[in-house]
Amino acid sequence: MFALESKFYHICEVLYRVIVLNILVMIVVFPIITFPAALRALADMYQYPEAKILRPYLRYFRQALLKTLPLGVFNGLSFYFCLMLWRTAMNSQLLLIQFMTIIFLFFIIAYNCNLYFIQSANKDTQSYILLFKHCFILTIMYFHKLIAVLIVTGIFYFLTFNYFPLVFQLFSIALPLFFYQKILNLSPNT
Repeated sequence: MFALESKFYHICEVLYRVIVLNILVMIVVFPIITFPAALRALADMYQYPEAKILRPYLRYFRQALLKTLPLGVFNGLSFYFCLMLWRTAMNSQLLLIQFMTIIFLFFIIAYNCNLYFIQSANKDTQSYILLFKHCFILTIMYFHKLIAVLIVTGIFYFLTFNYFPLVFQLFSIALPLFFYQKILNLSPNT
């Protein structure tokens, strides 16, 4: 059970990495403008795992700080659009419109997350137009798999935010993105 090759040890190692990465993300995100760089550094840590956590994460964060500012502006605008769309849809009495809005909002969330994973996998690509195009295609291809992670994450947030705030704080960002990256399974330069 406690052998280095056991599943228990591997699960403990993954949980430790997720908790430490989540704490790092929460510290680095304190000024809200650094949120895109923190997500990109988290994607880099999952894409290129290293034995140590702190120094590689901070190195990836510094490298991504200026590269992710346009993505951050795009994420902010899409977040505002999602809030307006959500508000409008919830005022509608038709369940079909509400359902389609929720599916579309999941697509926007998946698209925004995929931007960081694709940018992490293709470090050579500097064109944002190509990044947005590849991300759209990837999101369409994997949406049927990724929606499960998004739904489970929503349920996880709903249950832990009020009833288990410590669990929410330790796992809120890094754990869903860990499973998200495992399903996406992008190899570098794909």
